[in-house]
Amino acid sequence: MRWVVPLFLLGLALAGPCAERPYTLETEDGLLGGENLSYDGETLVFEGRACLEREGLLLETSALRYREGEGFQGEGLKGEAEGWALEAERLEGKGLRGVWLRKGRLVAQVEEVVLESPPKGKGVLLTTPAYRVRAEEAVFRQEEALLKGFLATPCPCGEDVRLEMREARFDPGTGELKGDARLGLYGLEIPLEDARANANRRPDLKVPLLLSASEAGGVALGVEDLPLPRPGEEVGAWPLRFTLLALRSEKETWGIRVGLREGRVGATLQAGLDAGIQAFWEDLFLSFIPYPEDATTPRLEARYAPTFRLGNLALRPFLRYAETQSAQGWTLGLEGNHRFSLQEGPFRLTLAPSLLLALYHPQKEAYAAFGGSLALAYQEGPLGLEGAYAGRYEPLGKTPLYAYEERDEFQTLSLRARYGGLSLGYTLENPLGNRLDRLEGGYEDPRLGAFRAGLFWGSYAEVRLGYAMPLPNRTCCEALWLAPEVGFGEGALSRYGLTLRYYDGCLAYELRFQNVLKGQYGEATGPRLAFSATLR
Repeated sequence: MRWVVPLFLLGLALAGPCAERPYTLETEDGLLGGENLSYDGETLVFEGRACLEREGLLLETSALRYREGEGFQGEGLKGEAEGWALEAERLEGKGLRGVWLRKGRLVAQVEEVVLESPPKGKGVLLTTPAYRVRAEEAVFRQEEALLKGFLATPCPCGEDVRLEMREARFDPGTGELKGDARLGLYGLEIPLEDARANANRRPDLKVPLLLSASEAGGVALGVEDLPLPRPGEEVGAWPLRFTLLALRSEKETWGIRVGLREGRVGATLQAGLDAGIQAFWEDLFLSFIPYPEDATTPRLEARYAPTFRLGNLALRPFLRYAETQSAQGWTLGLEGNHRFSLQEGPFRLTLAPSLLLALYHPQKEAYAAFGGSLALAYQEGPLGLEGAYAGRYEPLGKTPLYAYEERDEFQTLSLRARYGGLSLGYTLENPLGNRLDRLEGGYEDPRLGAFRAGLFWGSYAEVRLGYAMPLPNRTCCEALWLAPEVGFGEGALSRYGLTLRYYDGCLAYELRFQNVLKGQYGEATGPRLAFSATLR
């Protein structure tokens, strides 16, 4: 017992929560403290707010036992380690077992944390907003964590899409991960030098394969916007993209498109069908298509269109030279829009006017379009009300010489009411032209799904019905989701469609089909099919 006294006196000189306890003991692993102290043979027992403290570490529990040479024993510990909030099932010797570490939105489950400086963990599972992360070992520091034997996946189940690193540096404040990595995609291994990822952001990983065909003979096959990773870039945010497509028109004319872009800089070369080249550099656009298939596509076009922003005001002047089969010359134009929003209690007002003006040389015509939107909304608890108007007018009454600045006229008035899962809305479109009235109602329940019914008055009266299943929980490793729709008009079937979605552990595959038998006004008729695959 003699060795306790000088250590006890030394502990009194230290500052901190443990130093304020009536009984303290300085050990090589930190300062022990408690409100009561007893001696059981060769074991010291601290009870009553017992604690263990050193720089970067604080543990508290009801009782801690200490034996020289063997370390500590305790259960149900809470505290802090290098800025991480800590909970542990028990303390054995110099190791914490069954540990939970939390920092911000990050939660780490660790099999064992060794009380070293800094603490070292083994068997780490880290839950973040975007990834599930596991590591063989981790060193927890105040500003970063060093992870070894690292693997992260954005998949709810399985690891078919994963990021592997031998050693990764993790910043818990920003969520950034750094290290040489391998990206695994369903059996493919893609090396990534000096890769970065962010645990708080889902990676933008899309299937670049494009395959589409129409009954009339149009075909597109190849890859579109295939990412080309480079060192130092964030996973999923690769700006360099490659496109290679084989195309066939409905007239059975073939073409090949090759493109490369990086952000707002890129070029596309096309041979055969619509042969030509297009290039853009920030606000500058150049295009040369020697033999366009229609009269509205420019053979030659050079356009400069920068954007200037001042608060909610955006101005986009443009200067362009273009040649088509029917016109050629210079265009000087300006497009602007402003957004104003006001919130007062449950009321919200939004106003967004817009204007476009184009002057042509040597032609003396001018083109103008102005419009905008106005919306007033009320939200109080489960009750929501909204009224909105949007429209655009072409006051000079002329069609623009080029498609770039064309802004078709339209008018839309809508009224909406929602209470809990019930909704009812009325929309009036184009009252001065092809008028379309829509009265739609719906009911949504998390367990039953979403039901929709609508009555449409346009070129003819039509009733549409739709249903969507509840979305599967992300904990479901495999699931099917269906959303059928059907329409009736003039005593016959007017349209039908189905959206089918299959979820596996990583991706959601969606197949959407719709066949419009009789459309409203100029609505395109016939079957349409679309396929996509995205991360869950």
